[in-house]
Amino acid sequence: VPIQVLSNGTTHMAPSIAIQTSLQTYLFNVPEGTSRFLFSHGLKPGQICDVFITRAVWTNISGISSLLLRKLPESPTTRIHGAVDIRNFLSSIRPFPDADCGGYINYPSTVEGCSLETHNSYEDAIFKVQYIPLLPDQKTLENTTRKNATDLAYYIEMKSAPSKIDLVKLMRMGVPREAWEKIKSGESIVLPNGREVRTEDAMADEVPDKLKRLLIVDAADEGYARSLYKNNFIRSLSGRDSSEGVNFVVHLTPEKVLKSKEYERWARELGPQCTHIVANGSGPVVPHIETMYRHARMLHELQPALFDELRPRGWRGIVSQDAYLGVNEDIWLRAAPLQRWNMRKVPTVSKTREEIFACMGFDSNRDQTWRKDARGAILAAKEAAAALGASTPSDSSFPRVTFLGTSSARPASFRNVSGYLLETSPSSAFLIDAGESTYGQLRVILDDDVCEEVLVNLHAIFITHAHEDHVTGLLAVIEKRREAFEKKGLAYIPLVVVCNRNAIRTLQSYSGCFEDLERYVKIVQVVNLVTTRAHQASDGRPSPRKKSRIDDWIPAPPTVQVTNKIRSYDREKWGLDRVMAVQVRYLFNYYLFIYFIFHHKEIVFSGDTGPCELLVEHGMDADLLIHEATFYEVTPQRANGDHHSTVGQAVEIAEKMRAKHCILTHFAAPYPKLFIILPEYLDEKKIGVAMDGLRVGFDRLDLVPLMNPIYR
Repeated sequence: VPIQVLSNGTTHMAPSIAIQTSLQTYLFNVPEGTSRFLFSHGLKPGQICDVFITRAVWTNISGISSLLLRKLPESPTTRIHGAVDIRNFLSSIRPFPDADCGGYINYPSTVEGCSLETHNSYEDAIFKVQYIPLLPDQKTLENTTRKNATDLAYYIEMKSAPSKIDLVKLMRMGVPREAWEKIKSGESIVLPNGREVRTEDAMADEVPDKLKRLLIVDAADEGYARSLYKNNFIRSLSGRDSSEGVNFVVHLTPEKVLKSKEYERWARELGPQCTHIVANGSGPVVPHIETMYRHARMLHELQPALFDELRPRGWRGIVSQDAYLGVNEDIWLRAAPLQRWNMRKVPTVSKTREEIFACMGFDSNRDQTWRKDARGAILAAKEAAAALGASTPSDSSFPRVTFLGTSSARPASFRNVSGYLLETSPSSAFLIDAGESTYGQLRVILDDDVCEEVLVNLHAIFITHAHEDHVTGLLAVIEKRREAFEKKGLAYIPLVVVCNRNAIRTLQSYSGCFEDLERYVKIVQVVNLVTTRAHQASDGRPSPRKKSRIDDWIPAPPTVQVTNKIRSYDREKWGLDRVMAVQVRYLFNYYLFIYFIFHHKEIVFSGDTGPCELLVEHGMDADLLIHEATFYEVTPQRANGDHHSTVGQAVEIAEKMRAKHCILTHFAAPYPKLFIILPEYLDEKKIGVAMDGLRVGFDRLDLVPLMNPIYR
């Protein structure tokens, strides 16, 4: 029964801890990216039945929805434990991620809320979990924007392992195989020699079971820490005999509190037998997902002018479940991802579950293994970059686009969901869509210092539509941007969020349930489209009781000049001449955004759409078209039915538009890297294919199509 660090919070994903058993997995906090990261740890969403939340903040709960969607219908009930009932929030956002299609998110398995209001503990066949409320002090209450400021620590106590039938004993006693099931079911049998064999006769010899105890603590500030010290149950843990004391404490507590003398004194009082595991974002910076890092490393080797290594840059080695990557500091053990500690001492004669290892080794001489035709393409691409004087992505010209996520609907091993960073100058940045883990992608692609600068310089986020793969990462970006301003001591500037009304429902629901994040943004609705003539209430607002049909929707204007709607828009500071929203061929409230950049440079982002003539009309002669290509050529009917484009359709739009450059993106998740066949005509037409981490300025757009023969 290992305690395993899913993430220590130093790279892509916020801290998260798992406890594994042979039957199920228990998760403590579910940040963005959890469903993508589980597989690198050998875990499956269907095995997760209990989720424990220490603090009801977006960082800890943002991955729950996508985790539930990954479950199969036959999966058992998912219990969500926390100070507040998070199930209500999940129910409140269900209508909105697919609201543009008039649909609902239906979680495959049922969800049960286990909040402090109705429970003070949880018990099953393996653990007994005690909820320990942590309360804020008056100072915290006066400054917090949270609706419910109560947090939880969790005390987990192992139960003795159930006794098992010893099959070797049955064979030695001469019990025939066909009678084994009777013994297992508790029946007695009589052997031909007259001997009676009962179930208890066949039980394995008892092995002393050293039961372990675990405490998980997340004291957000010194006020919460004082509540921890004063708690009667916590005080009873101090000074116990080593055989009765706590064996492990996982500290999710922020560094400022962790380093206080009072907190350290309390930790020491738990006894010398206690291992203090720190997973608060301050540990060793180590890669978390093998596939993602190896792929990024390979792309960097192929074309360093377009791709950089991911954070931590230049890291070489192997990440395993051994402890050698952890950092010991006095009583603290700063954990690395994948590290694990066993809560039950398994006898050496028993067969244990095979350990999972994630190798992150990179071969710096990998180019020697390429095929001859690939070597020629690699050489040509690097020579073209050298001719431009291009060495790293960060020295490319502005405007510059960074592809944070290029997968459709759900993340894949090598691709995250939709997100694009547009930089118009060193001091001006924008996001187009913010799928789940957009902030994590910013962090690993740009590194922490650059990421903070980008967040401070981020003027606006443009959300094309309300699907989860385009909007779930919005709240994390808002939170981290606020923290970046605080860290730099700057006066906060509200973030402009341009979207339709459905795209902000998750933000509104979260602000109503947990913490007011709306105060940090200025919402600019492109157009209110879901109001219908047939289903309006007497005050003109849509009636919530009646389901509207597409035929009843009020026609919306085909184009909207967005910059006219933004009060804080500054032409010189933003580096934008104007921004246009254009209705595309999806449903009536789907929009794409066209960006008109200074110096007569025009970028078109298609959003999700099938072939659209209005897009062609308004994007005519664009300098760069970034167009979705969800499906391959062989599925045009499905593409049209799903309101998406095939590769061929996207290329046709680029030709009609007379776009000077075109990069394809938003590929269906079944294509983890690329399509099975990468068409030759993409090279002839100089159409590029996006990969996560592609960072390209306008001076290097010609380099992108040169990657096609290498990929092929």
